[in-house]
Formats: sequence, structure tokens, C-alpha cells
Amino acid sequence: MSLPQLSPVARRSTRARTDPAVERVHALVTQIDHERLDAAEALLAGVLAHQAADSRGLSASEVQSLARFGVTETELREPTPLAATTRGMLWDRQVADRSATVTETAEMLGVTAARVRQRCAAGSLLAQRRSDGWYLPRFQFPHDRELNGWGTVARAIPAGTPMLLAERVLTSPAPSLRGDGEELAPFEWLAQGGDPAAAAIAVDDALHRLP
Repeated sequence: MSLPQLSPVARRSTRARTDPAVERVHALVTQIDHERLDAAEALLAGVLAHQAADSRGLSASEVQSLARFGVTETELREPTPLAATTRGMLWDRQVADRSATVTETAEMLGVTAARVRQRCAAGSLLAQRRSDGWYLPRFQFPHDRELNGWGTVARAIPAGTPMLLAERVLTSPAPSLRGDGEELAPFEWLAQGGDPAAAAIAVDDALHRLP
């Protein structure tokens, strides 16, 4: 894959082809791992489609991610955010970078790798399937351990749910989960010995209420 393939705009003038910023982006693209090319292509396509987008529509981490591809905040001018699919790829890439392999998870939980893979397939552990196997976001293991009842709650999160969204729901107070008069996040509820079924219902409700 080359920059001309990703960017028809860059072929419109000699000036664009010789711009130092274009050269920097081209150099970055050639260093991307093969398994990340789809995400990079979608990201750059989104930037081209919204190259006048306002950086106010992006989080700091997303702006930093764009910066690694040579896109500066000054190039994001109008109030149009990147496409949701592109933002989702950025978010999931951040989660993937904070994930454990099957082997690492097995050691953490004190079970076999086969058992971890079985639970990934069954949905009782959150995991993303990549070309080299399952990767499990570490946020589901507070303090490197599995909370009692976590498998029940994990099954309430549909396959394909963006992991950053799942993390947000699991760490945000839920109206139906209360302890000492305060709303508790599903993780807090489980940590205090709350009913996993109640937490699963709260998570399902939150996911269906979110836009």
C-alpha cells in the first residue's frame, strides 16, 4: 500500500507530492505492520474525508493518534468529527495495546490456556480475535484478578461491542446498583459481593440506552 493509493488528493499537484508533511506521512505508512493496515487505511480515509474537521470533536488520545500519522491539530479546522467507524478503530487499537495474550491471562487467573480460549469463545471473558489469536483487555481484571461473577456480566456485553464502550459502562455508576445510598459501577458492585445477575442487567440496560 502506498500514499497515492490512500490519498488521491495528494496526486493533484507537484506541491502536494513534495510537501515535507506528505513525505513524513508516506514514511510512517511504510512502517505500519501488515495486520494494522486496514485500521491505518480507514484512519487516513477518514482524515481525507474530514480533513477540515475540528479537533474539538476528538479526545486528546485520538488527536495524539492522528499526530502519529502526521495530522496536526491546525489541519483540523471545521466542526466535523472523524467518522464513528474510524474513531472506533482508534479506540479499539488503544484497548488492544492494553490487552493480555491467552498465555498471560492463563497465568494471571491460574488456569490453562485452553480454558481461557474456551471462555473467550463462550463470551464469559471479553476478548478480541486477531490474526495471531485472542487478546483480552486488562481492564476486566482489576488488580490482575477476576471478580466473582464476572463471567455472568461479560456475557451481557454483545460480541462486537467496542471495548472502550464496554469499559465505560463497567466503570460508570448504574442507577439500579446501589450500596450505602450511592450508585455503584458494575465493577464496584461485583467487588462488594453484589449479585452478578443484577450487574448484568444494569450493563445490558446501559448499553441499550447509549446512543
